[in-house]
Amino acid sequence: MKKILVVDDEPDVAELIRIYLSSIGYDVDAFLSCEEAMAALLENKYWAVFCDYMMPRIMGDKLYYKIKDMDSELARRFIIVTGAVVNERLDEFVKNEGLKVINKPFRLDVLKNTLEELEKGDG
Repeated sequence: MKKILVVDDEPDVAELIRIYLSSIGYDVDAFLSCEEAMAALLENKYWAVFCDYMMPRIMGDKLYYKIKDMDSELARRFIIVTGAVVNERLDEFVKNEGLKVINKPFRLDVLKNTLEELEKGDG
């Protein structure tokens, strides 16, 4: 079973993603801060990451770069989840790193479709 890391400072969003991904067969850890996620990364091997961009203290891009230094394969499966509509820094980051973005609000099938795309890329 593939393990997924979910990071979102909105408890309802983090829990919704965790419950949904668990229901479709993934092992999911959800955290409300990048600091908690960084600690979990030292103890677990994740296959993919869903991370909110606009996080308190440590933004999603900082977590991405930490992951990229630790595990370049995992960094290829880092998905930004964001409610930011116009954000030049986010746009430049996503473009430079070639990341997938899911905009809030989202439908649950978008999560599943994104993971299916990543699965095909691993094949």
